[in-house]
Amino acid sequence: MRLRRAIADFLFGAFFLDLYRETAKAHKQLLTVTEFLVFGEFVGVPLISTYYALRLLPYFVGDLYDFRREVLRDRDVMEEISEVDVH
Repeated sequence: MRLRRAIADFLFGAFFLDLYRETAKAHKQLLTVTEFLVFGEFVGVPLISTYYALRLLPYFVGDLYDFRREVLRDRDVMEEISEVDVH
């Protein structure tokens, strides 16, 4: 019974690990875009009214440090090219 469970766990990890990573990456990108649209003023891009940003601030206050670090970090061109899927 333990061997069957171990094999099932291994196969589940082998088949769904890539799917999980891609989903987590897409979620992070969507969250970054949302935060950029709302709080772009913090990095110097005036996109939306300050009123709406202040209304949404309590929901994002824990993520603002990570957001600024993600948006303002230096990116290498080769890093961006490696993520392009050419199927």
